[in-house]
Amino acid sequence: MTGIENERRTGAQTRVEILRVAAELFTEKGFEGTSTRDISTALGITKSSLYYHFKNKDEIAQSLTEGRRRDVQRLLDWITEQPRTPDLLQRTALRWIDATTEENLQAMRLAHANQPMIRRMAGNRTDVRTAMEEVVAQFVDDGTPPARHLMIRMAFNAPAAALLSAQGADLTPADIIAAARQDAIALTDALHTQDRLPPGPTTSEAR
Repeated sequence: MTGIENERRTGAQTRVEILRVAAELFTEKGFEGTSTRDISTALGITKSSLYYHFKNKDEIAQSLTEGRRRDVQRLLDWITEQPRTPDLLQRTALRWIDATTEENLQAMRLAHANQPMIRRMAGNRTDVRTAMEEVVAQFVDDGTPPARHLMIRMAFNAPAAALLSAQGADLTPADIIAAARQDAIALTDALHTQDRLPPGPTTSEAR
């Protein structure tokens, strides 16, 4: 027999390989277009071996995103320990981007290619986008202008935006993450500059 069973991988290694191959197939063929047989065949294992680790495709998809969801919770925990200094937004955005891995980018590709699946997961509040709103909420309140709220959201969404813009280009994951970092710096610098500007004249003063 070939595949991961023949290589005598541990259960943990097998699980990692299932997730890696499933992410590739979900991205290339779509979640609905990929069967558990497709995944097991690509790995060289039986379907029963696959079901030992995951009971269905939904559980595989949730596992592909739950790691990043844990990253969000760690980021939230970190924010609560930080002093509310003017640079906290930028430090938080860069901490998030610097934690982005090649595997995270693959999960983002999967999300872009499988929006119905992501929306279904969002209904269960298991997707990363829903979780990231909790991070954004740390920097906005009821009085935050809509444009500022959007720019803050864009700073944290920089890796996904860079990945989408890189389609068709010969770029490495490191290139994409570096571009996302520069984007987040530019956005948060602009917001910091706005904070330091004096308030504009009132309507009566402008006259």
